Amino acid sequence: MTSVRRPSCFNRLLRVSNVTVPLAAATLLAPGIAGCTASSGRAEGEPDLSAYYEQQITWKPCSKETDKAVKDETEKADASAECGRLKVPYTYADPRKGEIGLALMRYRAKGGADHGGSLVLNFGGPGESGLKQLKEYGPDGFSKAGTRYDLVTFDPRGVGASSPVLCGGDGGMTEAEHASGPDLSGPDGMADFIADQERALQRCKRTAGNIIPYVGTVNAARDLDVLRAALGEEKLNYLGFSYGTKLGAVYAHRFPTKVGRMVMDGVDEPAPNLKDSTLAQTAAYQRALRHAVEMCTSRGDEDCALGSDTDKAMTNVARAFDELDDQPIDWPGGRKLDREGAIEETMGLLRSRESLPETPNLLAAIIYHVHPGEAAELGRAAADRAGGKRENGSHGKVEEAMTAINCADTSGRYTTRQVVSAYHEFVRASPVFGPFMAAGMAACTGWPQAGDDTSHDVRAVGAPKILMHTTEYDPATPVQWLPKMAAAVGSAVTMTDTGGGHSVYGTQDATCVNERIDAFLLEGTLPPDHSTCT
Repeated sequence: MTSVRRPSCFNRLLRVSNVTVPLAAATLLAPGIAGCTASSGRAEGEPDLSAYYEQQITWKPCSKETDKAVKDETEKADASAECGRLKVPYTYADPRKGEIGLALMRYRAKGGADHGGSLVLNFGGPGESGLKQLKEYGPDGFSKAGTRYDLVTFDPRGVGASSPVLCGGDGGMTEAEHASGPDLSGPDGMADFIADQERALQRCKRTAGNIIPYVGTVNAARDLDVLRAALGEEKLNYLGFSYGTKLGAVYAHRFPTKVGRMVMDGVDEPAPNLKDSTLAQTAAYQRALRHAVEMCTSRGDEDCALGSDTDKAMTNVARAFDELDDQPIDWPGGRKLDREGAIEETMGLLRSRESLPETPNLLAAIIYHVHPGEAAELGRAAADRAGGKRENGSHGKVEEAMTAINCADTSGRYTTRQVVSAYHEFVRASPVFGPFMAAGMAACTGWPQAGDDTSHDVRAVGAPKILMHTTEYDPATPVQWLPKMAAAVGSAVTMTDTGGGHSVYGTQDATCVNERIDAFLLEGTLPPDHSTCT
């Protein structure tokens, strides 16, 4: 669970882990991998999977791709982008049930003879298209990693161009549906929201029934090992962001001797609970908001539009957001900014290390009804990316996949009464974000497929040290999850930095983080455990 998804799409869910609601995965799989063979990961009593492990990937320029979904996700990618496909079974317990074709993408290393093989990336969500994200980062978006490694990513099962979970007619919602957000200003509105959501989620059983029993982090981790073999790698070198850290941890648990250099940035919770995890994220967003306000107020009245008193500024922010419930304000682009839109844009800025300094300008514009300048443009862009909005204005299928994976990864299901009774706990955790975030507790209420907690076990006995990093003011994966994941995995070196933002490796404003992760990926040099970048 990692990401915050706004409650305005087909089920108006929050992406909480990353702001997915942090969750782990499970499905209909054999319970363990003890006694795996070196080539196929086959355990005694399991079917023969050698046909999958012996695949060779046929790469071609993404510009020559004919698959519409892949073309959409890789449009305007760097000319060096290559695309391919990988076959995996619906279920590893019985490959006869059918196959899924995973969409792949890579940028070849630029370092010539000094080649370190492949570095597989997962961008989190869950539900993010790896192809789309790698296209947006480009071959140079990961500090120095692309000088040594082929950068390889994939759309996980149920995502993007890999048998996507489709719960709407075309996989997305109409603009009218996106425009009409729910009333989450009180417990009664939350009850109405859940009722609407349950009806919407039942649609998934009709339109996505074939794939939803087989999504989840455990199956995705098995897919990762098939990808490792198809890339010709003895060990998996891996970089996971947000929910991608959870996927990496499950892989390390299942295949500890196959772990190469593994980095986790924006570390997820190992064994999440929808209520507790979403509450933790709600408090983390409030903490990140205060941090952004303090960066401004510490400069004094003359240099900060919010003033010099942090407590007063935070009170003004909360009041201004409450007023948006009843009276939206004029906003650039001819829009009206309501509470939902303000929350989405503020969250977007808080998650972005580079855009974080614009947060006070956005808040000042909301409080004083003045033009927000660049802050609104940056906030809207971040909110659109989180919502899966494409350049052409249509919406992707991120939320459907996120819900399917999150709900596969937990047995927990809350009733409407339980969610409504917890509403004020969320408001106490954050007067600004609480009413919005409370919906995350109900992320799986009404989901038509049972889940389990298999992926909560991430103990990686025999795995090499894994480098884990989270910023001190990460709003989506609270910093307290970092030691929890490290302890659960049992083979980790942790580091933090004193800034904010979510999953910051590769950004220009994270020099120390970049240098330390580069040193590990390129040279195998780990920083001291529990170290901090300042």
